[in-house]
Amino acid sequence: MKIQIDAQLLVDFIAAVLGEDSEVVVHDLSDVNASLAAISHGHLSGRTVGAPATDLALRMLQECMQVSDVSYKLNYRSKTRGGVLLRSSTLIIKGENGQAAAMLCVNTDDKRLLELQESVNKLLPADMAEQHQELLSASVDDVGQEILHSVLEQYPITPSRMSADEKSQVVKDLEQRGLFSIRGFVAKTAAILEISEPTLYRYLKTNTH
Repeated sequence: MKIQIDAQLLVDFIAAVLGEDSEVVVHDLSDVNASLAAISHGHLSGRTVGAPATDLALRMLQECMQVSDVSYKLNYRSKTRGGVLLRSSTLIIKGENGQAAAMLCVNTDDKRLLELQESVNKLLPADMAEQHQELLSASVDDVGQEILHSVLEQYPITPSRMSADEKSQVVKDLEQRGLFSIRGFVAKTAAILEISEPTLYRYLKTNTH
């Protein structure tokens, strides 16, 4: 499908959607020495129409010429001449011949978001990140399955490859999380760990001593 669109209209639209902290640029790669063809919110970088392609744009152009499936690069760091750090993403636009013809770039200054994040973090308890996240569920079976999953994912191997000591530790961890107070999870846990229910009860008894 072939689409023609005014480059300045495109960047103005995207910039209006993203807000004043995002600069949107289109580069015309037919002349990398003055490739900047359209720009909105150029106050972020201080660039204007006619500015040259950036070092990354040139590198991506080379990559595109060498590897045909290189089409975009997301959320990399860039820096203005004034030292402002930006979060940038670039899309390569190819012409009818399949060659890179233009680039659409979005450069965002996250300073205000980071300041907001820092302010929110100051309002939270210092140890909140270390606390267990409560599972809100209408089903007790879902709660049990979540406990099982959260404990088992801490182990790098599957239950079939666990040693007896490792399975005993899993049972201990599950007991501490209160799993076995949920009806039916002794049998379910035994099946997952590939042990008998008497063995699971033996682990529980051993762990209490």
